[in-house]
Amino acid sequence: MILERVYLIGLSGSGKTTLAPLLAERLGFEAVDIDAEVERHFGRSIPDIFAAFGEPVFRAAERDALAQASRRTRVVVATGGGAVLDPANWAAMRPRSAIVHLTAEPSVLIERLEAAVRATPMAERPLLRGDDPLARLESLWQARRHLYEQADLTIDTTGKSLDALAQEIADQITALDRAGLIPVDSLGTPSGRSDLYAAPGLLAEVGTLARRRWPKARRAWVIADEHVLPLWGAPVEGSFTQAGFDVTMRAVPAGEGSKSLQEASALLDWLLGGGIERGDVVVALGGGVVGDLAGFVAAIVLRGVGLVQLPTSLLAMVDSSVGGKTGVNHALGKNLIGAFYQPPLVVADPHVLRTLPPRDLRNGWAEIVKHSMIECTATGTPEPVLLPWLEGRTPVGGLGEPEELAALIAHNIRLKAAVVRADEREAGLRRILNYGHTLGHAIEAAGYRYLHGEAVALGMRAAARLAHRLGLCDADLVARQDALLDRLDLPRTYDGEWEPVREHLLRDKKVVQGTLTWILPEGPGRVVVRRDVPLEAVEAVAREIGAR
Repeated sequence: MILERVYLIGLSGSGKTTLAPLLAERLGFEAVDIDAEVERHFGRSIPDIFAAFGEPVFRAAERDALAQASRRTRVVVATGGGAVLDPANWAAMRPRSAIVHLTAEPSVLIERLEAAVRATPMAERPLLRGDDPLARLESLWQARRHLYEQADLTIDTTGKSLDALAQEIADQITALDRAGLIPVDSLGTPSGRSDLYAAPGLLAEVGTLARRRWPKARRAWVIADEHVLPLWGAPVEGSFTQAGFDVTMRAVPAGEGSKSLQEASALLDWLLGGGIERGDVVVALGGGVVGDLAGFVAAIVLRGVGLVQLPTSLLAMVDSSVGGKTGVNHALGKNLIGAFYQPPLVVADPHVLRTLPPRDLRNGWAEIVKHSMIECTATGTPEPVLLPWLEGRTPVGGLGEPEELAALIAHNIRLKAAVVRADEREAGLRRILNYGHTLGHAIEAAGYRYLHGEAVALGMRAAARLAHRLGLCDADLVARQDALLDRLDLPRTYDGEWEPVREHLLRDKKVVQGTLTWILPEGPGRVVVRRDVPLEAVEAVAREIGAR
């Protein structure tokens, strides 16, 4: 179960404050009222806060109170009616949470507010001031409707008892949780919010999730790998069509060669020629190549449109679909042209992995091993969880049960999200995600004979040997990582020449003032960033793993 928090949103009079403790009791959670928290902080009522300090001060205090509530678990949070106006509040509310919109006809809401004032004459309801409160409420509804429609559930409270409503909400959010329709994490970064889902069966629900994220969107432009489209294009098209989208689909050639300016240009011609609008959504259906390519195109067409990452490879699910890196390759190196562009929606369904060949599965497991080697540094935890889990799994490769795989994917997504949340633009901590990639990218680019994960596995073997050579880790860690990579049947040696690798290495996009950046292991789950690694040492370990 993913659910840790429930947020009640809606206009004044919808019942958020009254329902929160009843719902919390049924779920075994605690109730938190944001307006009450703000009033407690200021020592005065909401109308007095508005009168004394103005709305901007109140909204800032509301944002802080909601952020504090979002750091708690097992809570039902009654929000203020205007909390949905602030994108920061949505970013705080989304991870591992259900958002429930309580609604009723405006006339019913006015009747409830009037009854509340009669019951508590000292209570103030600003909406009731003036000659036409109903018109003001209807105006608020029209202004906020598109925000309330992003909720996971909408519950009409008209004519229902509080007990019946609490039970209805409890039942429906429990069903959402079981179906995987609660985000495992959410990234709120300067470039946008990214909601991340991982559960078996989500392919059929992607249209519903996209409609929540973009209530007004009209068209979905699906870009897919030519091998993936025949397998999963129909269910994806059906899901988006059922959710009210007009769907247009296009296949791109499989393989790294599609990550090119030429292919990006062809996609731009297709989108612009087809009349894409700013409110439309691009859907990347495929592995990391399609995700990078379609994400790059979505970032630059019309200066940015909606983007859904719908990964169909294990590597893309645990790594490349999360974090907002998009781009294409250049003749001089891999990923040298691109943009940071957070996908507002990422949906990982492990059911689609059953069509992957073993080599592609191993490709993804390599990135999971990478995460296991950086976990403690990435998350700040004292002991690794992922590394011993992988070592204790027999066999470590393959898929296993869908629920177990979904939990593993979700763990990796949260690990990467924690890093990106702290450092979206790779100015500091995010560099650790390049463990194994400095040499790995150079090996991959030197002919593209190795899949990305295979090249990264060789890069990790080299990085561990570099660290041992520099006195950063002991030989046991090198052997421990080698054993795990061996169990996954990932390459032990590089079958190629050193010189082309060296040329690509020196053109790496992470070069700073002519110096390469290396991520090297210090212990289980712990890595360090180094820029003082002699090229001679790199060549020596490259030859240790087979470079000629």
